[in-house]
Amino acid sequence: MSSMQIYRIFKDYALLWSMVVGVFLSPWAYKLAFLLPYIMFVMLSLSYTRIAPSDVKMSKVHIALFVTQWVLGVGIYFALRSWDEILAQGLALIILTPTAVSASVITAMMGGNMGFIIASLIIGNVAMSLLAPPMLSSLYPDTGLSYLATVLQILSKVSLLLIMPIVLIWGLRFGLPKVHDRLAKYAGWTFYFWCFSLVIITSNTIRFFKEHGELTLQYGVVIALSVFVVCLLTFVIGRSIGRRMGTLPVNSGQALGQKNTVLAIWMGLTFMNPVVSVIPSFYVIWQNVVNAFQLAQYRRSVADQTNNPPKL
Repeated sequence: MSSMQIYRIFKDYALLWSMVVGVFLSPWAYKLAFLLPYIMFVMLSLSYTRIAPSDVKMSKVHIALFVTQWVLGVGIYFALRSWDEILAQGLALIILTPTAVSASVITAMMGGNMGFIIASLIIGNVAMSLLAPPMLSSLYPDTGLSYLATVLQILSKVSLLLIMPIVLIWGLRFGLPKVHDRLAKYAGWTFYFWCFSLVIITSNTIRFFKEHGELTLQYGVVIALSVFVVCLLTFVIGRSIGRRMGTLPVNSGQALGQKNTVLAIWMGLTFMNPVVSVIPSFYVIWQNVVNAFQLAQYRRSVADQTNNPPKL
């Protein structure tokens, strides 16, 4: 194997290697978790230099994804609740969780449409904020949850990180275009920021698992396999919807498959049985494994097209 081939393996699977590093550095790297909101803010700000407000458009694909997401989430809950209530709640929670803010960055890395993802973020987060409180009250009637307070709590977890980079970058686009254009030159750095953040995210997830040592190995394996199936299912269904409805599969696949696991874990710990929060923690691992392989496949296809352009 040549040095160039080895380099390509490391480059194509950089996200996967970042996760491996996160596992080995888990005793220390989790202490850097306080940096994640700032890293995400920088990533999003640089990424948003690539799009204009006119690029953010709602479409029938968004409606199809939204309906599919809620039918699938509620359906899985009722299908599994008689067998395992905790697993049913956890899988439903992760399916109903809105698109991750970082999905716009990953989608752009794979040649997708960031505007499509931002529209999904808006729909998903508003829907989750409005629909989750009555569902949580029905599952945990003794908690006495206030509808308005719960809505505001959920919105506060995502709104600042979603809105502030957009306001900043689009403000620069129209107010200080030269500064905006200078920042746009560094948009490619988002990949390296994401690799670094994955090291921290993985180590933080490992630490979370260790803190919930009450789970038996057998039950942990059941959860891990169940989450793996759900993860693949959401990505595959999302890509299939996009393919059938005339949008890039990567757009719809990331919109449905890449979840805001931080929000899901927080909701599990705040409003539900704390064990439920372990389930979206497994999703952190699986969705980033899927993203790593998708990105590697995309980069190989781009490299092949560059090296072997079609003959005219």
